Amino acid sequence: MVSNLLGAHNPDFSSIIFSKTEKGQIVMQLNSSLTAFQQEVNYINGHGAYSSPEEFQELVLQLFTSRFSIILNKNITLKFKNSKVFLGHDTKIVSELDELPKGTNAINLKNEMFKDLNNSQSIIIFLLEGFPKEKFKLDRDNSYEINIALEDGKWILPLKQNKDTTFRYLPILITLLIGGALYFIFKKQAI
Repeated sequence: MVSNLLGAHNPDFSSIIFSKTEKGQIVMQLNSSLTAFQQEVNYINGHGAYSSPEEFQELVLQLFTSRFSIILNKNITLKFKNSKVFLGHDTKIVSELDELPKGTNAINLKNEMFKDLNNSQSIIIFLLEGFPKEKFKLDRDNSYEINIALEDGKWILPLKQNKDTTFRYLPILITLLIGGALYFIFKKQAI
């Protein structure tokens, strides 16, 4: 399983797997170390916020609800049902999802479950019929979010604007030019 490849006890890594059960139900499974869940729950709620495994599980589900989303075709927000937390060294959240609409060709997924952990990374894979089995990584560099489109049986990442283009520095350049022009105008008037 993907989580075993990432290291079940490493709080920096998690995996998200979308698959279909033998009965045809689509499920999402988020795996990480118990330590990662504990650190995030304690960071958000403070130490001592829970006194039983059941209270901890409820806080994990609240965190999941507030920090995890998936939108299909830019306008269909998937709802998670019957979400459960399974505690262990490799702790899991398992949720059922509604059937995906026919013609699903774009996915926006955001997972900020562990965003407060230092080197948090998630690997995502869709093990669903009609979807390529490609893995994607969520981390600080992509703000824990992916936007992918399905074209010709392959996942395509939409083109992003390059942050290092010369247009990025255009406001600074304009400010320097105007400042320089004003300097010479006032210098001439002073003479």
